[in-house]
Amino acid sequence: MLKPPLHIFTDFDGTITLEDLGDKIFEVFGNLKEYSPRLASGELTVPEYWRLLAASIKTDATPEILRNWAYQQPADPHFTSFVDFCRTNALPLTVVSDGFDVYIDTVLEREGAGGLPRFCNKLFFEHGIFTPFFPGRDESCTCFCASCKRNSVLRNLPSEALVIYIGDGYSDFCAADHADIIFAKKALAAYCNRQRLPHYPFSSFADVQKILEGVVARRRLKYRHQAVLRRKEAFEVE
Repeated sequence: MLKPPLHIFTDFDGTITLEDLGDKIFEVFGNLKEYSPRLASGELTVPEYWRLLAASIKTDATPEILRNWAYQQPADPHFTSFVDFCRTNALPLTVVSDGFDVYIDTVLEREGAGGLPRFCNKLFFEHGIFTPFFPGRDESCTCFCASCKRNSVLRNLPSEALVIYIGDGYSDFCAADHADIIFAKKALAAYCNRQRLPHYPFSSFADVQKILEGVVARRRLKYRHQAVLRRKEAFEVE
């Protein structure tokens, strides 16, 4: 076993998938255009935003219709190979998302990754109405999430494990702040540059796998001091 042991956490929307399905599903079945500007302006919190979007889903939509739509949405073509790499090297891989189970589970199962641990929001359907539930919500954290990804990481982190985080967006900022090794693209990469957070830029999971193969082979595993301090502080607050 590698010492220190590694635990890899990855975002879903725009990282495992090529597009942000959390936005796209409400663009197709709901009223994204009405509520997205209100979120961007700060008028709505993320939980308020998700609740309004869930309520806006067309009355003729069902969970089965949403799952069938999700099944057609493309994923990073190198994700399956990366999952196999993690399994072969006994590297724990967990999916953390501020999206919803109805499409996340569909895509993961299609990609042969349905057995991966995953932590995300839930979308319940009863009497023709969709209602979101945020199991990872934390009033003590002000990150751009309904379910805090930082908490999903910390609550499922083995003792002494070194945290690797892979992401692309605003909802990944908080979790990345608490990670030892960061793989970042798009908004997360820009954030890491602004905050001077060391990170590996990537375009696909092929890039992530190539870098990790070198890290594992060379045993170049080192905690990031500031991440360790942040994790300690977060545990003390919780």
